[in-house]
Amino acid sequence: MRMTFLQSVVLFLLLPRSLCAQLTSFIPTQEAQKISSSETMPAAQEVAPAQSAALQERHPRLFWIMPTYAVSNNKMPVPLSSREKFRLFLKNTTDPFTIGYTAFEAGIQQANSDLPGYGQGAAGYGKRLGAGLADETSAGFFQAYLFASLLRQDPRYFRKGSGPFKNRFAHAIIRPVVTRKDSGGWTFNWSGLLGGIAASSLANAYYPATDRGVAPTFERVETGIPFSIIDHLIDEFGPDLQKIITRRK
Repeated sequence: MRMTFLQSVVLFLLLPRSLCAQLTSFIPTQEAQKISSSETMPAAQEVAPAQSAALQERHPRLFWIMPTYAVSNNKMPVPLSSREKFRLFLKNTTDPFTIGYTAFEAGIQQANSDLPGYGQGAAGYGKRLGAGLADETSAGFFQAYLFASLLRQDPRYFRKGSGPFKNRFAHAIIRPVVTRKDSGGWTFNWSGLLGGIAASSLANAYYPATDRGVAPTFERVETGIPFSIIDHLIDEFGPDLQKIITRRK
């Protein structure tokens, strides 16, 4: 569909010029230039609304439940403003799937006696759930909004969607280290790294005493990297797997 759109844009831009080229054999050169410029301007005006409409992406839920607000299939992305980055953070944090997954993860932590300082029972589960929600909120705020805005980096994952498997695989696993700049091009993912350190440091305010300090802080940051890679692999290959499941059904 994107190729069809690009071909249409090219036709809109090239058609007036071809007409002008034919007319120049019958009218003086200066008049031909006037007609060429007058005909090209409406064409550009017609393309602009089409481009802006195409840039408004839809974000269907992966496997019908997982939000994909931070995943883009756009090959010519438009940078997000600070307000849009804040909205992205807010949508991800308040999505029912995020809250439900955090509640499930808190149950797994309690079953495994993770964060033992919280204890067991309903009170222990409530503390783990609260800590999990605080972790999700702070990580999203620092990574997707604050540092992404200050450093002018794009917090989205740009899906390749096609091409050799190894290229797509490498594109996904390198994403925690490399991110896109608002101005275009790629750079080191400072917003992700600094945001992760800030969120992990903030957790020292509400984690049990045995899980606070410099070493636990950076251990949490280090542990988060493999999970980020898994998330991006799902972002990249999840839609393909969903198509396979749909076809089988």
